[in-house]
Amino acid sequence: MIGLAIIEADRVVSRKFGPLTEWLPSIGKDCCSCIPLAGMELELASLAKGRRRNIALPGIRGASLGLADPVTVVIIWIAAKSHYLLIVTPDFAALQVERLLGSERRARRLIEQQLEAASVEVRFASLARERLRLARDLHDTLVHSVVGLLMQIRLTRHFHKADPGSVASRLAAAEEAAVTGLARARQAIARLRLPNERVQVLGLEAIATEFARRSEIEVQIDVDDSLREGIARHGTTIDRVATEAFRNIEHHSGARRVWIRASGDCTSGAFEIEIRDDGRGFDVASRAPDHYGLIGMKEFAELVGGRCSVESWPGEGTSVRLSLPVAESGYSGGEL
Repeated sequence: MIGLAIIEADRVVSRKFGPLTEWLPSIGKDCCSCIPLAGMELELASLAKGRRRNIALPGIRGASLGLADPVTVVIIWIAAKSHYLLIVTPDFAALQVERLLGSERRARRLIEQQLEAASVEVRFASLARERLRLARDLHDTLVHSVVGLLMQIRLTRHFHKADPGSVASRLAAAEEAAVTGLARARQAIARLRLPNERVQVLGLEAIATEFARRSEIEVQIDVDDSLREGIARHGTTIDRVATEAFRNIEHHSGARRVWIRASGDCTSGAFEIEIRDDGRGFDVASRAPDHYGLIGMKEFAELVGGRCSVESWPGEGTSVRLSLPVAESGYSGGEL
């Protein structure tokens, strides 16, 4: 744990004891011929003349010296013997600092690895959200437009034989469906090109009014005024879910009446929008796996920390319930 060496006044090593002094030159050689003491002739002379009390060299280490751990070297002048006494002890402070620095470096590397992994995860999640966004836009525009156009073509084919005189009006309806689909596709492209905060949404009541005008289905709306701020905050989510629900009602339900109700309060932390119709209904469990409208509604709700459920039974209509948080979430309701 300690090394000692005696160095004569002419700096020649005369004796050394312990493994901690193995780095010193061989006995009979100048102590300043080794790396730690190289160039210290003047300091040693000053020490011998009494101008210094000692020479301290902390933190000496090196593989070439045979020192795995740092040591401190202290040199004092023994005037009665006219020689230098060199004392070598382990430098526990330097060793502790090195350990702390090593731990800090390891921690930094770990943090860097975690940040890199998080960055990769964020990029993957961003890519996944973008793919979902594209899939929803394709479903909400292209798929619906083609379905509407297909329905008009089938009706035209039917009336071509049963009522030839109505073919012109059916062709006009098909053309209108194509024009509407094209407009919706352009809107989807515009949403992809615009920043999130510039995306415009119609609002729940405007969507319902447009649906009633287009479908000639009676719509009753009951919205609590205290919820209008929350409805505006989640405008895009409500727009997408309500639009999908109204399209399903228009094309599949055969409903004559639709009820829209928005209720909730701040104490519960959430509010609910229900869209219910008196149509023919369907078996939710047996819906076609390649129809993504209901899946898209649930995904839009989950993106803002909400929930969307669909309840329906054959002959008993359909109810879509959208539950959204009153307070701001990590996602403000704009496009992702």
